[in-house]
Amino acid sequence: MNSIEIYIFYVLIAIVITIGTLFTAINVPAILVLFGVIMIMITLRSVTDKMYRGILLVLTAIYSVLSGNIPAFLIMYECSFRREVQMFLPSTVYMIDILAMGERNIPEIIFRSLMLAAATALIHFIECVISRYYDAKRNISQNINATALSEMYTKKLNQELIIKNYLADRNARLEERENISRSIHNSVGHSITAAIMTLEASEMLFDKAPDKSREKLVIAKERIRNGLDSIRHAVRVLDSEAVNISLSDFINELKIAADEFVMDTMRTIHMDIPEADEEIYIPREHTEFLTGAFKECLSNGVRHGLADVFFLHITTDSNHIRLTVKDNGKSDFSDENASERLRNGFGLKKLRSYAEKCGGNVVFSNVNGFMTEMTLPFEGGHNE
Repeated sequence: MNSIEIYIFYVLIAIVITIGTLFTAINVPAILVLFGVIMIMITLRSVTDKMYRGILLVLTAIYSVLSGNIPAFLIMYECSFRREVQMFLPSTVYMIDILAMGERNIPEIIFRSLMLAAATALIHFIECVISRYYDAKRNISQNINATALSEMYTKKLNQELIIKNYLADRNARLEERENISRSIHNSVGHSITAAIMTLEASEMLFDKAPDKSREKLVIAKERIRNGLDSIRHAVRVLDSEAVNISLSDFINELKIAADEFVMDTMRTIHMDIPEADEEIYIPREHTEFLTGAFKECLSNGVRHGLADVFFLHITTDSNHIRLTVKDNGKSDFSDENASERLRNGFGLKKLRSYAEKCGGNVVFSNVNGFMTEMTLPFEGGHNE
């Protein structure tokens, strides 16, 4: 329970005990005055943590003695000492008070003290039940809010990924169409224009120089055939998907993903990226996986580790690419629970599964922040 709930609980205990005490109290006005002062002390203590505890102990002791009522000693539970002291304080003070008054019926004193201790334990049990109820209610509310936020965040990322992929695909196709139209205009148009001019020359030479006219016809036919081949090549390019992606394009994708993440979360990403080698091409499937894995590492670092600084490092050669993502978050990942985490964690298991399927590997570590290192092999080559 929070401080307000604890304060209300103690006030209710004091009110119930006081109502029961008034019927047997020796000095009712004194009991009422002490009750008011005790309420003030409880309020002050709730505001200033554990201050006034000593004063409250003295007041509750006087209250219990003046009441002449055994249950009145339960009000000493209000003093809020350590649990083991708080539970036995009423019965202990009662035993000291009754012995000081000259009572010598030891079995009766012990019996009453045990009954008082049992009543104190019952109050403690009720407090624990109420506390667990409020804690469970609060945890359920927090879990619902966290789940809702996580679903909204995941949905937002998925929508952005879908939109980005759509726009990237559309822009790529528009750019390819522009290249194709330029190629058709420059090469095919020139071939057809030259073929028309050759046919006109052949027509003019048909009667005067048949051999030259026939030669012009062969040239025109070859021109048209070349134009037709150019058109077919352009159509094949338009209908095919690029198998490989250049390293520079892949790095640009990572930079765009990092910029979007920084804009959305206000986190910091330090990037150690090599100069793009235009002669290195990476399989499109690898680049899509590594881009998604990079985003997964960023979102996991924020969601699970509360990280606010990330480090991205990339190394490549003609046959391998290695992408390392490290954060400054707090994670409970360790060598002892690594197998269980990889077995139960869908994201981590997905990363390892893809890497092993491709002949690569993924290494996870948690030293001064969580780190994911992914290495994928590929056959260096040109775009197809």
